[in-house]
Amino acid sequence: MNLEDLTDKRAVVTGGSRGIGCHIAAALHEAGAHVVITSRHADALNQAAKKIGPRCHPYVCDQSDPDAVRNFADRVHADLGPVDILVCNAASLSGGGPVAEMTLADWQFALDANLTGTFLTVQSFLPDMIERQRGDIVMISSMSGKIGDPGGSAYSACKFGLQGFSQSLNYEVRKHNIRVMVINPSAVNTGDDDHKNHGPGLYLHAADIAATVVHLVQLPGRTLIRDMDIWGTNPFPA
Repeated sequence: MNLEDLTDKRAVVTGGSRGIGCHIAAALHEAGAHVVITSRHADALNQAAKKIGPRCHPYVCDQSDPDAVRNFADRVHADLGPVDILVCNAASLSGGGPVAEMTLADWQFALDANLTGTFLTVQSFLPDMIERQRGDIVMISSMSGKIGDPGGSAYSACKFGLQGFSQSLNYEVRKHNIRVMVINPSAVNTGDDDHKNHGPGLYLHAADIAATVVHLVQLPGRTLIRDMDIWGTNPFPA
């Protein structure tokens, strides 16, 4: 089987300044792609882009702001051309807690960060893909989108929503040779401060998710792995 060559392909990775997103961007860059990374934090973006390499381009954007996302997509198109690969990775675990204690603001924040932002980003980049009759959209979801977590109802609701969104989108765009793929990791130790309490178990690493993204987009265009679950082999050793 001949794998797709990613040399000079144009990829966008949201939430690309740290954690899983940064690893995905680095893996795509290593495979030869021009990679755009975006988040709300300019300093972190610039540091990540410098670390990843010369074909990595940082753009500040708030994925929950419709005007900002449209402007971001327009700037990327003007600077680099149409995008071949869109990786929707931006997410936030903030706003969690028991339903009885959650505020409407908590709930809305989770929706904006984990679901609405993905919708806005896909909607902004999709017309170019339809016009060119090709493209790959990879959404980084979570096993929380298949198994509800106590204290994580808002996050789980968003990830369950991402499953429905991606399935519907897939049926809409397959006729345009656009692939929509979802990756559902179990717990991932990214090395960031907010993952230090994961304990000694053999959790997934961010590099595992990055390698999976590269594998999916390198598969021949006739091939679609629409939904992929990735578990740590033994995350809770005795």
